[in-house]
Amino acid sequence: MSRFLLFPFALLLLCNVGHAQGMRIGNTLVVSQPTLNKSVKPDAFQSFIFKEILPALNEENQELSFNLFRGDRGNQKDAFLLVGTTGKIEKPKAAHIKSPLSIAETKGIQRINEFVSNPETFTEYRLVGWQEIKTLPTSGVLGIHSIQVKKERAKQFEEFVVDKLHPAVSQLLPDMQLLYFKAVGGENVGSYITIFTIDSPEARDKYWPGGTSETEILKKTFKPLEGLAKELETYLVEGSYLEPQSGGAAAYWESKIWTDYILMLPTK
Repeated sequence: MSRFLLFPFALLLLCNVGHAQGMRIGNTLVVSQPTLNKSVKPDAFQSFIFKEILPALNEENQELSFNLFRGDRGNQKDAFLLVGTTGKIEKPKAAHIKSPLSIAETKGIQRINEFVSNPETFTEYRLVGWQEIKTLPTSGVLGIHSIQVKKERAKQFEEFVVDKLHPAVSQLLPDMQLLYFKAVGGENVGSYITIFTIDSPEARDKYWPGGTSETEILKKTFKPLEGLAKELETYLVEGSYLEPQSGGAAAYWESKIWTDYILMLPTK
């Protein structure tokens, strides 16, 4: 979400991004980042996902609903991300044991290995302190930040999220919220992410416009949270977050490992 990165406008046109439509965030997220085989073109993979994978995953009465996202800023720019969500705030069920692509394979989709080399990889995340969250957003942009929490302070960090962070930032702005998730299944179990859930690319550009400085409204929004941000720093591994000397309004809140993923919609 760096203010210095240029926004790839051509990518928006190519992928037909939806603005008014978003994914309903839930207390459980199952994510898979497929690695495309060298011979596979991104457009062909995207078409395969929309025509075969998503219909198989999103059959009626399924626990999760799945969407396709694509990175357009950050460390994993241009990478695809399959995201399944419950879209609900309720007691989570048992952890999933398969990736979205592996689930699709059990439903009769046999061409997956033609497209990707790692169909079995996934991570399941749970919203920290979901019981205290009243409402969850619908998001067209997922700004996923891999935060590094000190292992010896993990339990205290989760209490901090429930008691202070989520009350302050889970309803930060009408079109942007910060939510904290913990990996409970698949890869990276025990790790944490912050998700900047934003309504649309246009909404994001009100705060982080491409190729120029972040806006005054963003600075004014995070200014009252400086004390909380410094408290957050005590739980994080040194050097893993955006330092205040960078001048960024969201210092401490942003990780140095991050990607903005944009919701993809089928081309009409």
